[in-house]
Amino acid sequence: MKLSDLLMLILAVFLLASTAGFLLNRPVLLSYVTSDSMTPTLNRGDLFLINPLAEAKPDDIIVFNLNGHWTVHRVVAETDGGYITKGDHNIATDQQGSNSVVKRESVAGVVLVLLGNPIKIPEVGNYIQRLSGTTMNILLAVFMIVGGAMLLTGKEERRKKERKVYRLRYKTAYVAVSTISIAMLLLSVIATWGVVGFNYASTLAGGQKEGWYLPESEFDRQIEIKNNALFPLLYLFSSESERVELKDESKILSGGDRAELSVHVRVPSETRIYYEEVKVHAYPLILPSDLIIRMYGLNPFLPLAAFAVELAAVLGVIYYATRAGEEEVIRLSKRRRLKL
Repeated sequence: MKLSDLLMLILAVFLLASTAGFLLNRPVLLSYVTSDSMTPTLNRGDLFLINPLAEAKPDDIIVFNLNGHWTVHRVVAETDGGYITKGDHNIATDQQGSNSVVKRESVAGVVLVLLGNPIKIPEVGNYIQRLSGTTMNILLAVFMIVGGAMLLTGKEERRKKERKVYRLRYKTAYVAVSTISIAMLLLSVIATWGVVGFNYASTLAGGQKEGWYLPESEFDRQIEIKNNALFPLLYLFSSESERVELKDESKILSGGDRAELSVHVRVPSETRIYYEEVKVHAYPLILPSDLIIRMYGLNPFLPLAAFAVELAAVLGVIYYATRAGEEEVIRLSKRRRLKL
């Protein structure tokens, strides 16, 4: 494969990853710093790369969801329940306040480093933040169109030298790009899943401080849910705790909307600190909500399988409608040595 084709493939992967991350407000492969908590290691506006497959360990810098906001901090310790994190510029850890440990499923990835320093591009994030939502949407559409055109139609002039040419048909390229697109969409949907947790204390001093409750009493807790995507999502909630009762098990939120989930908690008689979790699964409304809920009841991944089948069918119809199956889009060539 020629260097230009390899660069085009890398561009396509980053284009798909960035598009998925932007649409679902989830860092995928790259992100940028929005605060000074990691100074001087990472400064506000620095663009950095993420390895979503790496297993985080102490001293790694990770990107994780903290109370609905994506945060980049360093892992200072690891526990059975997750990670203890801290900004390099901060004095206290994130968990010395009211935050719980960072669950592994809440981590988007580990920041890539070279010779002990993060791989970063300064100031890029500041320019991204200055763009309005509408401007970002327009730029995103332009990049998708230009990137797609470069990937599917890009050719370079051939020198008139004898060489062996490998032809890549439109059908092969279309199937490959479609498969990657569906996979990135499904992975991005899974990436929005998470756990919302909160602490409270069962104590005889109940009521004297926030989060302190008398044994065998009951209270309601409001949890804010926000859809940061650009399109409607169906949110499904569940809890394995016998002490927790959910007032709503599902909500549909349009892009940018937020709502409150009411959680009813029965305080145990044993006096100690308790931690409760509410699992959150989000699905695009590609299928009827009732059907998604029924499939979710069988297995949370079942709606994703249905999405994949539906999207593959739509892309198949588009492919046959274009009637361009034999069009040549990429040539991979290798020069032959001429014998004199």
